Amino acid sequence: MVFDEERRATLKSMYFPLTLQQAAASPGGNAENSYFWYFQRTTMEKYDVVIVGAGPAGLICAEHLAAAGMKVVVLEKKAVVGDKVCAGGLTEKDLEILPVPDELIEVRMRESLLVAPHVRMHTHHPKPVLFTVDRRALGAWQAGRVQQQGGEVRTAAAVTAIGDGHVVTAAGERLAYRWLVGADGATSLVRRHLGLPLEKRIFTLQYRIPWHDEPRFEIHMNGRYFHSWYGWIFPHRNELVAGVGGDPRYVSTGWMKKRFHRWLERTGLDITDARYESFPISYDYRGWDFGNLFLAGEAAGLASGLTGEGIYQALVSGKAVADKILGRRDTFPEIDRILRYNTIQHKFMGVLIKAGPLRNMILDGILLYLKMNGKMKKRVSKALT
Repeated sequence: MVFDEERRATLKSMYFPLTLQQAAASPGGNAENSYFWYFQRTTMEKYDVVIVGAGPAGLICAEHLAAAGMKVVVLEKKAVVGDKVCAGGLTEKDLEILPVPDELIEVRMRESLLVAPHVRMHTHHPKPVLFTVDRRALGAWQAGRVQQQGGEVRTAAAVTAIGDGHVVTAAGERLAYRWLVGADGATSLVRRHLGLPLEKRIFTLQYRIPWHDEPRFEIHMNGRYFHSWYGWIFPHRNELVAGVGGDPRYVSTGWMKKRFHRWLERTGLDITDARYESFPISYDYRGWDFGNLFLAGEAAGLASGLTGEGIYQALVSGKAVADKILGRRDTFPEIDRILRYNTIQHKFMGVLIKAGPLRNMILDGILLYLKMNGKMKKRVSKALT
């Protein structure tokens, strides 16, 4: 195929990752044919919105944008959507935003147990306070909702570079965007592209333990084992997820692992056939709206540094980003509420970090107060769920 001078000039004026000399050396037999090969390899796909990361934030954002008629693609680096290491717990406020079907809920818990060093509080709640799900099943369901609205979800499509108005995948694909959304978690490439530091994070570790007894939903607070954080036990279908987390600026991962295993022995949980997992959580918030670039969920650092909760923040921020792109509103009180909620938790976390040997006394005192004050107990439970 022969290119005329006008088309040749157009080619030269475009930005490509290869030089024309490299193109000429590529398959094609001669320079004229190599221009055609070069044009095919470097032509960009064009989208209104490219979303990096197919977690709850990215998928709910894509669903709302696609429903409004936007041309949207979600790029997920893993081969399976929803393959996220997570305790897998949802609360009532999550389900108010995302109407997860009944068949995806593995366990509904009305019973909870809070344990401090010398105080235990068992509560029977009038309605479920915890709903557990398999993250792969949740991800597949959310991806299906995106596709039903005309959006596109690509797996095994890791983004390796971000240019001026386009992204490049590991397969060499180049996708142009008008808006770019980083919903790519604690190690967000989009966040790094924006030059935002990441200093506040939690390192978590957990075991998935085979379990065929009564489901258990427990929160354990003890400075001896968890420093200023807590240990959790979440029920799933045929297993329990037991884990712990902490900020490595204040507690080393080695200390956490050692104390975590001591606590597992103390609680009688057998990890012989369990599957070990670990994952980071970012709570270093530095903003979410950067012109035509946005961050959502953990990429924005919206998770709680005390509890590690992040799905609710992901869903709220994903919807907010969609609304901002669509020009539906300019104020986002729900983001402000999340920031206030996180600030309160982080201030309490700071108190525990500084408390040192008084830490367990504070935890005992709080739990004892909640046991004696039913009104405050309900308020705390409502705020968390």
